[in-house]
Amino acid sequence: MATKEPQNFADHLEIQQVINLYASSIDKRQWSALEGVFTEDAVANFIGIGEFEGREAIAGLISSVLMQCSVTQHLLGNINIEVSGDTAKATCYLSALHVGIGDYAAEMLTVWGEYSDELVRTADGWRIAHRTLNSQHATGDIGLNG
Repeated sequence: MATKEPQNFADHLEIQQVINLYASSIDKRQWSALEGVFTEDAVANFIGIGEFEGREAIAGLISSVLMQCSVTQHLLGNINIEVSGDTAKATCYLSALHVGIGDYAAEMLTVWGEYSDELVRTADGWRIAHRTLNSQHATGDIGLNG
């Protein structure tokens, strides 16, 4: 297995930390922490929502949607990583729970999907340059309008 090489193993661990940082940052609403996740010129394609160019645009979309929730929890699993020099591809499953606010305070929206990422090694470590979210199923309604 390729992860037996010390550098490859370290790369896998760092990439997994970047992927996990995304979920914990957005659930804690620590938008500035997304600097440690995405390159400045990253592109995110949230299928069904749209494509967003630049780390600020991505953070803006995420914050505008999640601020319409009282709490969220993004659970990631089945993380698969392939490193090739200074680039990598990663996929992971997503189960995201969103609790509403106001008239929807007793409601929950659950989304299942998969992230597909292209990462690059930067001077500051691994960062996601392109992310695609393919939502496979959603259930519930919390009145999201963004």
